[in-house]
Amino acid sequence: MATAPHCSADTDFFINEFFLMQPFRGEGIAEYAAKEVLRRYRGRWELFTNPSEKNKVGQHFWRKTVSNYTQGNYVELQDQTHNGEMLIFRFSNR
Repeated sequence: MATAPHCSADTDFFINEFFLMQPFRGEGIAEYAAKEVLRRYRGRWELFTNPSEKNKVGQHFWRKTVSNYTQGNYVELQDQTHNGEMLIFRFSNR
């Protein structure tokens, strides 16, 4: 379960850490794992990723994964969080 101040008060679930070791990247494993977690828990989701130029791969991953999972039905914004400025994805799978 998600709790403020780490995410919005109306969020049920929040992905805080997501990491795949370099040798396994590019094989679809990370997208499969993320979608499996999302399928298991129904509600309002929120996740953050670093908005910097150095994180273009992570941004692309989350845009692609969230878009595919929600069929494009999500909100993406850049805003201040408890952890500084982040790229935020919000969606529901109720």
